[in-house]
Amino acid sequence: NFLDTAEMYPVPTKAETQGATDRAVAKFLKTQKREDVILATKVSGRAQHITWLPRSEEGTTPELSRQQILDSVDASLERLETDYIDLLQLHWPDRYIGGFFG
Repeated sequence: NFLDTAEMYPVPTKAETQGATDRAVAKFLKTQKREDVILATKVSGRAQHITWLPRSEEGTTPELSRQQILDSVDASLERLETDYIDLLQLHWPDRYIGGFFG
């Protein structure tokens, strides 16, 4: 069993629904042996329009700094109600100029 989630799911991402997918996955995990599930999640890269992801400083734009990655993982673990994640991925890289491919 491989489950993939992300701190910003479900999409389209909104402050009022952020983390709902993790909470649904947490309910499922309670019905499984944790060692039988491979659990993956993602941390969001830089996005000027997203200011509601859980970070130590509220209202912060996400970026892939050490502290924000730790903040994201801690919040994900809490929502997922587990003590470890098997695979942490970058949802997208920090982009400082250009568009999606720039």
